[in-house]
Amino acid sequence: KLTFSQIQQAGTGLRISMKFFFHFWRKIFLTAALPPFAHAHCLQQLRGYTAGRTFLFTLIFLTVFPLFSQDSSDLPFTGEEPPSAEALFITRESLPRIGNPKFVSPRTAKSDEEREIISRENGIWQQYQKDMESYRKIKNLPSNFPPEKIRDKPTSLFYTYKVVSDKEKYLDTFHGLYARFQTGQGSLATINRISSPEDLHAGMELILPVPQGLFIPKKADSALEILLQKEYAPLITEKTTVYDIDGKEFYFLPDRTFSPTQIAFFHDKGMQLPLSKKIITSEFGYRTSPVSGTWKFHAGIDLAAPVGSEVYACKSGIVITAEQNHPLYGKYIDIKHNGNTVSRYAHLSKILVSPGQTVTSGEVIGLVGTTGASTGPHLHFEVRENGTPTDPAKQIRKF
Repeated sequence: KLTFSQIQQAGTGLRISMKFFFHFWRKIFLTAALPPFAHAHCLQQLRGYTAGRTFLFTLIFLTVFPLFSQDSSDLPFTGEEPPSAEALFITRESLPRIGNPKFVSPRTAKSDEEREIISRENGIWQQYQKDMESYRKIKNLPSNFPPEKIRDKPTSLFYTYKVVSDKEKYLDTFHGLYARFQTGQGSLATINRISSPEDLHAGMELILPVPQGLFIPKKADSALEILLQKEYAPLITEKTTVYDIDGKEFYFLPDRTFSPTQIAFFHDKGMQLPLSKKIITSEFGYRTSPVSGTWKFHAGIDLAAPVGSEVYACKSGIVITAEQNHPLYGKYIDIKHNGNTVSRYAHLSKILVSPGQTVTSGEVIGLVGTTGASTGPHLHFEVRENGTPTDPAKQIRKF
């Protein structure tokens, strides 16, 4: 596939080439029609004209032709026009299910039925371990190794496991499970769309990938997924493997792991105060509006501070709004965090970030002001879950 600009360049080049081509043959026919006594002089001019135009035509042809012969699979993913690639369809129901991620001795069985269940679960667990080992061996083979000579191939590229409560508090935690299943944090988190270790809980059904790498969703939901799309967009082409898992498509980047920034996003716990000092002048809930004097719902909390005081991101995320002149909020910023959490910082005097920018917890994003519908210098701070305002005081640690 060619971009619009490439097609435009190719068309311009062809028009120029055709113009010179017809002009060249027109000169030849005109020369042939001249009287005999003019031929010597005209032919001399024609030789110089022909040599120059032939050289120019050849140069243009060599410039334009590569545009049509370019391999479209090398065009990078821009984030706006994802490359089309044939997806590999996978359903959870078709995948082997691990019942117990550890070997259990059949001798502990109290009945033949229980012994049969234990043996079956042991077999699936052992096969998962063999497939992981087979994948590692294949990955380490030379790139020119003949595929037909590979003997031990994984029987399945994906498994499933339902998280159960663990008395030892080990196999029902993200860290315990990714260590037990010998997967990378990024592999387990991205394919299951887990934005934070705290998202994992008993009853969740996980997909366990045998191939290790990052699974970048085509449609990003959380701040972490948006960050992954932005950072790895240049690596995604039409040759990138695409997995369609229960209707959700992922680009697979083998052997990739979380970057330091992505790890910070993933492990960012709780929220911090957006100001260095806490002076609450108005709490969350219904109140008499200081602007209109009417009884209204206050969707956040107001924190008093002098104009120009630094405002910090309460948690790592992606800036989705940086409005300069809102009639109510004045200058304000919205930051999308993991999951569907959005924090808002309003009545600022100055905005120091822009939409699409990645920010980390505690990073300065603006300065306190009194813009919009404000009666004095302060920061209006909101936290919304799925679009619904929640009390920020209950989410900020050490509030």
